[in-house]
Amino acid sequence: MRLFGMVGADDSLARSVLFPNGGNTVWWAGRPERSESFDDPGFHAERSALENALIPQAEAHGAAVGRTAPIRAASRDERGWTLEWADGETRGSWLVDASGRAGVLARRTRIEDRPTGTLALVGRWRRAGGWDEADRTHTLIESYADGWAWSVPISDEVRCVTAMVDPRETELDRGDLDAMLRRELAKAPNLGARLEGAVTQDDAKACPASLYTNEAFAGDGYLLVGDAGSFIDPLSSYGVKKALASGWLAAVTLNTILTDESMKSTALEFFDAREKEVYRRYRELSIPFFEEATGEYGTPFWELRAEAARRASGVDKGATFEGAPVDPADRVDPSGDADALTTHRDVREAYEELRNRPDISLSPGDSLERVDLPLISDNRIVLDTHLRSATAGDGARFVRNVDLLRLIDAAEGKDQVPDVYEAYNRGGPAAELPDFLAALAVAVGKGFLELPDWRPTSWSRTIYG
Repeated sequence: MRLFGMVGADDSLARSVLFPNGGNTVWWAGRPERSESFDDPGFHAERSALENALIPQAEAHGAAVGRTAPIRAASRDERGWTLEWADGETRGSWLVDASGRAGVLARRTRIEDRPTGTLALVGRWRRAGGWDEADRTHTLIESYADGWAWSVPISDEVRCVTAMVDPRETELDRGDLDAMLRRELAKAPNLGARLEGAVTQDDAKACPASLYTNEAFAGDGYLLVGDAGSFIDPLSSYGVKKALASGWLAAVTLNTILTDESMKSTALEFFDAREKEVYRRYRELSIPFFEEATGEYGTPFWELRAEAARRASGVDKGATFEGAPVDPADRVDPSGDADALTTHRDVREAYEELRNRPDISLSPGDSLERVDLPLISDNRIVLDTHLRSATAGDGARFVRNVDLLRLIDAAEGKDQVPDVYEAYNRGGPAAELPDFLAALAVAVGKGFLELPDWRPTSWSRTIYG
């Protein structure tokens, strides 16, 4: 809802195209059912309805949005970009390619993950009178030997049902996609049982769903946004979060450039690096899921995906992950940059140490550095002070909206965590206690702050997990 508020979309309009997303029910790699309801429910939405609610906002502010006719060509000269349509052309100084898998501009430099070809078989199922209350708003996810399936509700009576398969390993029947989808769902007995008593609403479709990234997500005059730039496995709707974050960051990037030309290179590099790192992190997060499925099924479908995810994220085979794989509902959203540090082992150890010590006596860490790096402030990218250390070389400034710079200053000379919390809140916008404690653990675990006579068991590179 914050996104709708930022772009001026009316609350009632937004809610009219959304259906509650109340949680996940998961059957993964032969484990027992795991069902979890969200304390703060999100929403499901059909893309066309969401576009109809949001695109007029872009057009009202001067963007030319191409969606009514195929684009024949996109070209650039000294005057800017030209998009050629079936019924004319449109010119502009910046091109935002948000054309999804079509990748009007993005496909020219796209890097496909060829070893893991994926086909999505998609259908809609209707149950008169609605679905059981326990499933009514939940996403359902189930793995099986040579694929996985998921289902999301789009109304009280209709669910979208999808099976993800490898077209090279699956018996394809392009003449009867409905029968093909039913065969796959029969391999997912738990999800399939939820569909008993429902009828198909329309013909099933087959859509390409293979993964890809890009050589460059930004350049002089263009940005590649959302699925145009990269596509990931839709584990627990990660792709939706990635696309929304990408669209927001693209808007911030362009706003920065159009209001301050001197920040152009910095803003483009920031966007490009962020998009590449988000893709890498998502691939890394998928490794435990794929490795667990490989251990359960031992099939090429899962072996290839685990190997490809390790390669894409730079993780060696046999690397140790922190803890056993968990359900998608438990995963941390990796699009939050420094927020992902809260999942690291050294940060968790710092949290336990802070909780158990009678006093803390914090001081700045020996390897602490303050460097100017780009960050997002309001709706612009600016250069501002970040903190670096021997174990946080990329730099960090905010964790869960807690300003680490203010936190370092507030902690000096304090012996008790409550005193640090009080000093922090006096110095600026107040933080919620859970967010403050997470940021304090990051500061200690990553060496920005030092606890006397304590070090994490390992300050080597850790795996997001």
